[in-house]
Amino acid sequence: MINRRSFVKLAAAGAAAGSFGMPWIARAAKPITLKLADSLPTTHYSMPIIKHWIKQIEDGTEGRIRFEHYPAEQLASARDLLDAVQTRIADVAYIPAQYFSEKLPMATVGSLPIPEIKADIYALEAAYYEIGLGILDEVEFRDAGIRALRASSTEAYNLHMVSRKIVTLDDLSGQKIRVGGNVQQQAITALGGIPVTVTPPEIYNAMQNGTLDGTVFHIPSIHSYKLNDLVRYSTDNLNLGVFNSYYAMNRDLWDDLPPDIQAVFDKVGRDLIRFEGDTISRQSDIWRTEFRKQGIEVYDLAPEVIDETTRRLTPIRQKWVELYETRNLPARRVVDAWVAALKKHARA
Repeated sequence: MINRRSFVKLAAAGAAAGSFGMPWIARAAKPITLKLADSLPTTHYSMPIIKHWIKQIEDGTEGRIRFEHYPAEQLASARDLLDAVQTRIADVAYIPAQYFSEKLPMATVGSLPIPEIKADIYALEAAYYEIGLGILDEVEFRDAGIRALRASSTEAYNLHMVSRKIVTLDDLSGQKIRVGGNVQQQAITALGGIPVTVTPPEIYNAMQNGTLDGTVFHIPSIHSYKLNDLVRYSTDNLNLGVFNSYYAMNRDLWDDLPPDIQAVFDKVGRDLIRFEGDTISRQSDIWRTEFRKQGIEVYDLAPEVIDETTRRLTPIRQKWVELYETRNLPARRVVDAWVAALKKHARA
């Protein structure tokens, strides 16, 4: 029986002809150029982070690795990025787990609301990086034909509404809210809203034409996709989980890299956590102030509303475990590893 990774390798054979007889890295007489694909617009807050990551790898390998960066869906659409890296259309790609919940279900563990652990952006990224190179690599990424290089996380997600201010959860009833993935669908349903799945580049038009009344997002992404032109109300203390992603390399390509180059990728991936955390925290504060000046009401929900939200969201974790264990996936092991990593890094 052929598995997913074997199928992908066969599909990619034409594109990578000549690369399997012996390690192609060893035959390279000049710098290796890697195609890096993502769906993020060039105005996205993470662009300076991506450029920093690229530079650190190029410098760390003394020019032996070079990147061609294709942002804004230039090489593959947001929905096709996983296939692109599996089939070597791209060598490295942005993989937001929530977009690929059917193909990478265990990687969506990072989006589960876990309100009992107060983890900042640094702890969230460090924990997701740890499980990406650990249990997720073991149970999911190897078979999918990818290898995580770096992890990224948002701050806790909030509600951003076009015209209705959410004061109690009753105000969310019947509102069409953009979500990213199955876990956020469950969260919005539990809170009384109507979840609608669209990719971030599609949100602006969907808000303009009334397809969406609001979105689950965090402050930097509201700015990146220019949604502050449309949003008028933003909650600031509601924890609707986070949005995690990896930048991942084609697995066969990773396996062919010399150990010293692999070590550079891993060191830069670890070091990037502090740089990215500092960047996101700083930009969030700046944009929060700018939004208020622009007339957007950025506000906290009352404590009793937060308590009710937590009560409704807590069962989602157990439902997630039960759903995937019926498919013979190690969901409990993955959740336990994620919670343990969060606790460890939240204390660091």
